[in-house]
Amino acid sequence: MKRLLTKLRSPEVFKLVSVFVDQFFMSLSTLLTSIVLARTYDKLAYADIVLLFSINIFILGFQSSIISKPYAINLNDAISKKENNEYFHFSVLLKLLFNFLIVLVFPFIFFLSFDAFSFSKLCLFLAYIISHGTYFFVREVLLSERKTKQNLVYGLLCSTGIITLLIFIYLKGIKEVSFFLISASAIYVVLFLIYASYTIRFKLFSFSRFGLFFRRNWQVGSWMLGSNVFFFLSSSIYPWILLYCDLKVEIAILGVLMSVGSIINPILTALSAYLLPFFVKFNGNYKKLKHMAFNWTKVFIGLSLLLLLVGGFYGQEIIVLMFGKKYAGLGLIAFFPFLVQAINVSFQPMKITLNAIKRTDINFWILVPRSVIAIFLGYVLVQNFGLVGVFYTMIIENTFYQILNFALYRKILNVSPND
Repeated sequence: MKRLLTKLRSPEVFKLVSVFVDQFFMSLSTLLTSIVLARTYDKLAYADIVLLFSINIFILGFQSSIISKPYAINLNDAISKKENNEYFHFSVLLKLLFNFLIVLVFPFIFFLSFDAFSFSKLCLFLAYIISHGTYFFVREVLLSERKTKQNLVYGLLCSTGIITLLIFIYLKGIKEVSFFLISASAIYVVLFLIYASYTIRFKLFSFSRFGLFFRRNWQVGSWMLGSNVFFFLSSSIYPWILLYCDLKVEIAILGVLMSVGSIINPILTALSAYLLPFFVKFNGNYKKLKHMAFNWTKVFIGLSLLLLLVGGFYGQEIIVLMFGKKYAGLGLIAFFPFLVQAINVSFQPMKITLNAIKRTDINFWILVPRSVIAIFLGYVLVQNFGLVGVFYTMIIENTFYQILNFALYRKILNVSPND
């Protein structure tokens, strides 16, 4: 008993709890965003929001691949506090350059993705993407540095602001998409400025140092970057397939279903964010990593089973309760997002382990055939089965991906890093 109490009082337990609390409120605000906007806007307007969020997810993954995750993985290799400080400011500068690149590229994406070109709508969407991405950059930096207390405060301020905004929109029945985009962007910008005011102190460092840090990022981030592109094609291409097949109203229903399937995301995201830097500490001890991954896999499988039970018995009821009667009568399709998410959750510890040992190339190579399956099989099945075809494709390609990922994990971890 005394030993158990000692473990519960350890700093690691407090860090994990703080990450859980933060991720809970962040996921709550994300879920409430889907609920309130789906209830408030008509299906076509909400379909545009789903497309915007899809683009935003792709950009966030791009940002995480070349800036945030390499920072988390390589931070452990720094040889001095000064180098750590330089690496942090390099990451901030890289993020600013990334924002500039978004400003240049996004107008072309907007022109190809939405029905009619509107300069005001373009500016609103662009402001939301940049401000949201900047907010998440700060979150990922804080988690990389294991500053969980600061991250909790930062996250709670944002979640409180977003939830308050959503309550106001719902109670007042505000149907202008612009109001949400402007207000949410303002919240993200204000929080970043507060963080920057006491954290960022730019000092010039040589071009060679910039090149060194960039190569360090690219060494692990290049595979993550490729993986992000193919991950988008394999998991987030479906709204665009529906759009191409002239089923835009179905995009709104897909957005609702995927939001319901993400109910478990607070736990999944919290554990993943907590475990990556923790696993990195043991990336030279494969035996230890296998033992840790095995123990955590049991936890994740338990979460998957819970998700399946909830989806099987209460999936349709949850959808109607959250999003309203206009999304009633979906039938068996209401269970599919829970199934897809359960498959993904079960294999998370293996994926975290491979990232911790810097085998980010594995995910890239597996995602290549997965993306091919998603695009071509997805197009065929959507043409024949409509929205149901999306979930048929998701189940097939996600099962293929996870089984192959597990097989390669077993092969790699059974070889000593010194061999």
